[in-house]
Amino acid sequence: MTNVNATESLVSPGGRAATGFAGTRVSERVMIGFFVYTAVLSAAWGVSAMKLAIAAALPVVLLALSVLESQRGNPATAILRDWLPPAIVLGGYWQMEWFARGFDAAWQETWLAWDRRILSDWGLRQVLEAAGPAIPWLLELCYLLLYAIPPACIALLYWRRRRDRVETFVRTFALGTLTVYALLPLIAVASPRTAFAGLDAPGAFSIWRQINIAILDHLDISTSVFPSGHVAVAFSSAFGLRRALPESSGYFAAALIVALLVFTATIHGRYHYAADGVASIGICVGAALLWEVYERPA
Repeated sequence: MTNVNATESLVSPGGRAATGFAGTRVSERVMIGFFVYTAVLSAAWGVSAMKLAIAAALPVVLLALSVLESQRGNPATAILRDWLPPAIVLGGYWQMEWFARGFDAAWQETWLAWDRRILSDWGLRQVLEAAGPAIPWLLELCYLLLYAIPPACIALLYWRRRRDRVETFVRTFALGTLTVYALLPLIAVASPRTAFAGLDAPGAFSIWRQINIAILDHLDISTSVFPSGHVAVAFSSAFGLRRALPESSGYFAAALIVALLVFTATIHGRYHYAADGVASIGICVGAALLWEVYERPA
């Protein structure tokens, strides 16, 4: 396995050093920027004093830990630094619960009409359920395993002895996903599963759907479903893998198929409107293209 010293700059395939100000990695600056945004949003939203203090502390703590690890870390802490970003990003998602408010019923009605055209008029539900429960079973499983995708991608890079490209993956994953999360409080819509309970429900039920519903009912945020955080995680991971392993297109193809299955699951399972996923895909594509330009050799 490639051995990278804790104080050594990880270098991206494009040749640009992945650490900069005070030893922070580019991906860490993206995450710090997100938490600065949530701190400002917390002040504007008028959250409780405790939440405001936490929001203000988060970017400072993340910056301090990055600097400390760069200057005084060891190989073990450097490895931990590779693996922490998916957990930090997930924490950013849960923080969005602070900004929950009333929902925009007009958007919900409009997007429901679009979904009903896709599911019924265009026959998506009939196609997915034509062979019985097999395809819905697979869709629900992909949806359930979504948050295992980013760690799996990092594990793949370690396995391929390309630890030097973990930062390339993480920065693409973080920028696409956190941009989507940052937009959640701005357009507040409820999931079609809850806003229109029982309407257009899948014809097949599986153990995976039962688990997914339990997780959503007890662990998900209620701020909004637009844009889709699930779709963002799946597609930004796929695009990050394409950039981190450009010589291995098969991995990107597999990740992209899984991302498309997750997107389909969000519509079929009524977890999201199709508009949620389309918006997230566009944002993730934009984030990946931004890094392509940023890392292009001068």
